Amino acid sequence: MTRQPPVYILINPDGRAHWGHRLSVAEDTMGHHGIGRTFLTPYSRLRIASPGPAPTRPDQHPPNPYAAVVLAHVAGHSPHNATDPHGPVALYGFDPTNERDNTRPLTTDEQHAITRALAAAGCTTT
Repeated sequence: MTRQPPVYILINPDGRAHWGHRLSVAEDTMGHHGIGRTFLTPYSRLRIASPGPAPTRPDQHPPNPYAAVVLAHVAGHSPHNATDPHGPVALYGFDPTNERDNTRPLTTDEQHAITRALAAAGCTTT
C-alpha cells in the first residue's frame, strides 16, 4: 500500500505539530472566528492558514513562537525577522486548480524543509 504524502502541517502554540491530509481538519482546530490565508512568500506554492482575527483576540489565540520560527526557516528568512502568528497555524501545499479545497500534497522537498524547520523550532511532531 502506498502512503499518501501529507497536505499540511499544523503547528500549535505549545510546539506540538501534526501532519495531516485534509485541511478542513486543521481549520476546525483554528476555531470559528474565520480563517486567514496568505502565501508563505510571493509566488510560493505554500500557503499559511491561521485564525483570522487572531491579533485582535489574543485571549483566544495565544502567540505561536514555534510557527514563527518554522515559517521563517521554510521561507528562507531569519527567525529574528519572523512574523508574530497567533493560535494554531497550518502550512499547506497550494493548488489553484483544485476547485474542491485548493490543496495539494506536499512534495518530498517541502516535507524535508518543513521537518528541518520543525526541528530548528523545537517542535514535537506526530
